[in-house]
Amino acid sequence: MRFKVLLIAFTFIVFNSWSQVVINEYTAANYNNYQDNYNEYEDWVEFYNPTTGNIDLNGYFLSDKDNNLTKWQFTGSFIVPANGHAVVFFSGRDELTGEAHTNYKLHQTKGNEWIILTNPNGVTVEDSVWVKRCQANHSRGRDINGSNNWGVFDTPTPNANNVNSFLGYAEKPVFSLAGGVFTGSVNVNINSTSTTNTIYYTDNGEFPTNASNLYTNQLTYNNTTILKARSYSSNPQILPGFIEFHTYFINDNHTLPVISISGSDVDNLLGGNQWIEPFGTFEIFDTNGQLIDKNRGQYNKHGNDSWAYPQRGFDYIVRDQLGYGHEVEGQIFRDKNRDGFQRLIVKAASNDNYPFSYGGSGAHIRDPYCNSLSQVADLRLDERTHEPCILYLNGEYWGVYDYREKVDDIDFTDYYYDQDDGYVDFIKTWGGTWIEYGTDTGWVNIRDFIINNDMSIQANYDHAKKYLNVGSLIDYYLLNVYTVNADWLNWNTAWWRGRDLNGDKKKWRYALWDFDNTFDHGANYTGIPNTDPNADPCDTEGMGNVGGQGHVPILNALFDSEEFTADYINRWADLGNTYFSCDFMISHLDSLINMIEPEMPRQINTWGGTYADWQNNVDDLRNFILDRCTEINAGIVDCYDVTGPFTVTVIIDGIGEVQLSDININELNSGWSGEYFGDINIPIDINSGSFSFWEIISDSTYVYDPYDPSFEINLVSNITIIAYFDANTITYMVDPPGQAIMSENGNIINGFPYDKSYTNNAVINLSALPSVGWQVDYWSSGNHTFTPNPTANNVAITVNSTDTVWLHVEPIIVTATIETAPENSNGDVYIDGNIINNFPHVVSYNYGSTVNISANSTPYWEFDYWTSNNFVPNGTNSTDYSFNITDHDTIVAHFNELVYHDIELNCTPVDAGILSIDGNVPPYLPETYSFLENTIAAISAMPKNGYRFVEWTSNNLEIQPNAQQDGAFIIISESDILTAHFEEIFDVFVPNSFTPNNGDYDNNVFQVSVFTENEYLFNIKIFNRWGQFIYESNDALNAWDGTNAKTGAQVPDGIYTYVLNVVIPSSNKNYETKGSITIVR
Repeated sequence: MRFKVLLIAFTFIVFNSWSQVVINEYTAANYNNYQDNYNEYEDWVEFYNPTTGNIDLNGYFLSDKDNNLTKWQFTGSFIVPANGHAVVFFSGRDELTGEAHTNYKLHQTKGNEWIILTNPNGVTVEDSVWVKRCQANHSRGRDINGSNNWGVFDTPTPNANNVNSFLGYAEKPVFSLAGGVFTGSVNVNINSTSTTNTIYYTDNGEFPTNASNLYTNQLTYNNTTILKARSYSSNPQILPGFIEFHTYFINDNHTLPVISISGSDVDNLLGGNQWIEPFGTFEIFDTNGQLIDKNRGQYNKHGNDSWAYPQRGFDYIVRDQLGYGHEVEGQIFRDKNRDGFQRLIVKAASNDNYPFSYGGSGAHIRDPYCNSLSQVADLRLDERTHEPCILYLNGEYWGVYDYREKVDDIDFTDYYYDQDDGYVDFIKTWGGTWIEYGTDTGWVNIRDFIINNDMSIQANYDHAKKYLNVGSLIDYYLLNVYTVNADWLNWNTAWWRGRDLNGDKKKWRYALWDFDNTFDHGANYTGIPNTDPNADPCDTEGMGNVGGQGHVPILNALFDSEEFTADYINRWADLGNTYFSCDFMISHLDSLINMIEPEMPRQINTWGGTYADWQNNVDDLRNFILDRCTEINAGIVDCYDVTGPFTVTVIIDGIGEVQLSDININELNSGWSGEYFGDINIPIDINSGSFSFWEIISDSTYVYDPYDPSFEINLVSNITIIAYFDANTITYMVDPPGQAIMSENGNIINGFPYDKSYTNNAVINLSALPSVGWQVDYWSSGNHTFTPNPTANNVAITVNSTDTVWLHVEPIIVTATIETAPENSNGDVYIDGNIINNFPHVVSYNYGSTVNISANSTPYWEFDYWTSNNFVPNGTNSTDYSFNITDHDTIVAHFNELVYHDIELNCTPVDAGILSIDGNVPPYLPETYSFLENTIAAISAMPKNGYRFVEWTSNNLEIQPNAQQDGAFIIISESDILTAHFEEIFDVFVPNSFTPNNGDYDNNVFQVSVFTENEYLFNIKIFNRWGQFIYESNDALNAWDGTNAKTGAQVPDGIYTYVLNVVIPSSNKNYETKGSITIVR
């Protein structure tokens, strides 16, 4: 008979063999604890080799993603020494010499990253661990080298033995009320999920410690408050937990997004202590008071002159190492799809601050106005996207600010242009010039080439265009000159390029910086000749090499190229006719002022000044813009060898599109009119449509080919250009009706049939927008071809005739594929209540259906957790889970194999005692039991009558505390035979002398003592020295009193011999001996 003992044990990680290298310790929280060979604080993993021989990881892989096991490879020798450690840094440097550095970084707060060591075959995982959060400069690791038990180290031990671990962190407190906007007062309860935790809190922005307020009862607040709490456990093996925090805006309502910052020294930083970089919390709320995101990071000074003002700017950096987040998550800018930001700039209008800048002359808008104007005009520049906001510091209102996207940041270049770390050259001038990233070699080369070569030679100009984005240079000059910037070239100038051939923006281009000293406001740090509205647009061209980096000399050299000069002048006209026109610039200014105007009264009440004074400052800015836009064309004529300006009107007859310089005109804006300069070639092209011919109406004579779709015109007078087109009608339909709509070139069509006319060769971009639960089947038409193919969601057609376009949709069928890991695991998995017998198992569902999955442990396999591609959060350890499926998904049930070992229990002699193991008493011996590996099993041996316990013996396992204890225990690490040894109780004691009849009544007789629980046969014979028989007895209870058995007389003193024989019949044991007895009287 066999007995099975089931023990359920949960472990954080399962690793395959003690003979292999294991992940021993790691951190993704290395803020300033352990430096690599570059003196940087990169995250790291430590490997441990528990064997007696060195192990080389050459060819092995490391990854942070379970769907990409071969992300980084040890391409050379990397030794983990015998019984030793080795460290790899997650720096992204991709190096193996000196110290090992992966080609990726680690993030502890993303919640989807692993550390996975994979065999050189690229498939077999040798060891893995799911990255969990730590507090700053802490690590996670096995409590001792190679152990199965994991803990937290507040003093990490890279390349050293793991010691002094903690079980983990106290649970984060739970607030009864989330932060937000409230009226009246708020009541907040703070709870803990553990009864052993004590909660401490602060409501002044400070980081809570066990010296802070002890939480005992509900808290009530009547004013805006930032509340923070932290749990401390009574268990010394549990570290203080992460903080929870919420800001409650009480009777404070705003029309702008709100940022709440707090920290023990954040107020000191904003108070003017520029040398500190404190940690603190960050919360951002939308205009409805709904929390967008919150985290904890680091603050530092931002700004220079403006730091003389009480209302100061700062940079905020989310620090993943603190364990609260890796970026500000959410689409926090109205006009950007980007939804993750590690770094943000938060400014209070800098040198345009009201009321502090330049005697109260600030409008609180100049810098965001110029940056956003560049964005809406789609200038070939990189701008600091801005969003106006309200700032609270430690729960106190701090005024009208705006937060900015940081351009001089690899996250920026990577997100927008796929130019990642190591592939960017970024140069900045602010008083001096420095290299932010990469090198300046490429810049120096193209700068010197342009300055030292004749740009009137087309080949030279073409070479310049190969490395310099001349359009970016043009736009950079036009924006700065138009706004009369007095703080650029030698200050606030940045330019960069990407070097990743697979990325975008590989030519040198310009990025915007501060624009607060514009429109005749602030100090003239650049020394431009004129800061008035009538400043010549060519003023800076005669100033020499301002800033020392060649920007002005480059511009002047490029003017030798007719192509560049035409592009430069035409760009002035393009922008003057559109985004730099009086109407647009004033409209754009008003739109930004309208955003902050409702908030300015409280800004003024807090920091000083008057509302009327601020409005006057805004009017001054508005008037400057109006004067500038009316003066600029005259300035261009004065500066450059051009005439005019002349009015150009473009009329579209039919359906088509014309491009005049950079202006697109079609049937929707036919009759467009603008001003351009003469003595410059202006390009005009057909973009789309079935073009027929041109007609030019003017008082002057123009020579042109009316049938040429592209030509250039040099203006000598006002002119009207008519473009004639033919048209085709496309009818749009959906099948079946009501199950989809579509967009046509970005315009939503939701009523069918829908007719629209197009020119020949017009490209129509169509996007299918099926109803929920439906998908594209195919597109069809009578005469047109769909690209990339007729089954794509987004297709394009080139119009060649009148036609009907059909969008056919069908119901979405999605599949759930169920797998197990490892593949040979034998746990029970159910889907929708049905057990799965074969894997992988695929079930089809209608879009949005509910899927119910469950997993049960079996005797040899223990359920651990779920992973999936979409719907089940990785690491979910609930055995039952339900979700609505809206896409194909593969769900994996992960099991841990339960390893058992057989223990045979035996006894010798047979039936000499009663044995037990782990509470089990076998009815028969030998008996075998199965135990889960590492079970601590108690053993006991109780002798039966006539026996006594001697010891335990085993083949392999250690009997603890020793084998001679009848009650002991074993730690079961392998199969074994365990034997309890007994011996029969059988002892005989024979005295060697006695003193009969000497009068002391002591030791008067000779008696043999027999010790046994069994029946026995006894015989003793006594002889004198001559061998004569003296005495015999068959009963051990009969004592000899020293008389002769034959005569009855006392024998004389002396030495007598005896022969003794004791036999136990039941066991055939025999005790036979001879000896002597001395009689003394």
